[in-house]
Amino acid sequence: MRIAKSSYVVAFFAILVSLFLVAQYFAGEVKGVDFVKQKLDEMSLSDFWYVVLYVHIVGSMAAMVLGWTQFVRKWRTKSPRVHRTIGKIYASGVLLGSLSGAYLAFYATGGPVSSAGFLLLAIAWLYTMLRGVSAIAAHGDRAAHRKWMTRNYALTFAAVMLRLYVPISLVIFGEDSFNDYYRVIAWLCWIPNLLFAEWLIRRGAAKINRRSNSAGRSSTVS
Repeated sequence: MRIAKSSYVVAFFAILVSLFLVAQYFAGEVKGVDFVKQKLDEMSLSDFWYVVLYVHIVGSMAAMVLGWTQFVRKWRTKSPRVHRTIGKIYASGVLLGSLSGAYLAFYATGGPVSSAGFLLLAIAWLYTMLRGVSAIAAHGDRAAHRKWMTRNYALTFAAVMLRLYVPISLVIFGEDSFNDYYRVIAWLCWIPNLLFAEWLIRRGAAKINRRSNSAGRSSTVS
């Protein structure tokens, strides 16, 4: 069974980041995690915040690890029931991850600029998922479903990009200006992903149009 190399790359980073999150948040004391320690230096965090944080981590991990499998065509066509089951789990993960992410956004490192970036990400993540589910469940429109879920997984992958940009920025810019570049990362981790998804969607539509035009010319000639 041939699978696109891009799927392997996406799967590799999704699983790698998920394993990192497990090691970071489930292997030790959460207050010892650098991300949390930095926040504790700036603000007090309630018990409810920690609960929401873990809901966000679990939901996002489920979506991140499972989502890429839904784009493997051979798997999708061979086992539609499995595709639907994974899709329901994925959608549940996005629902939990986006709602908890919206709450956590108000506590984002970097202040209002970072908060706005993560809040809009959470809203867009939830919106694209609901549009994708509605397209197939209410209208049976597979093409629209595929487009919306492509956008949605691009936003899911923001979790991966965030954890790539942060260490790279630390190496390049150091810790002193962390809040400054984190404000940029809050937007950079998802907007380019969404633009790339739109490019993929348009490229796919263009290929379909070319095949249709070619088929039309062939039938005209014969």
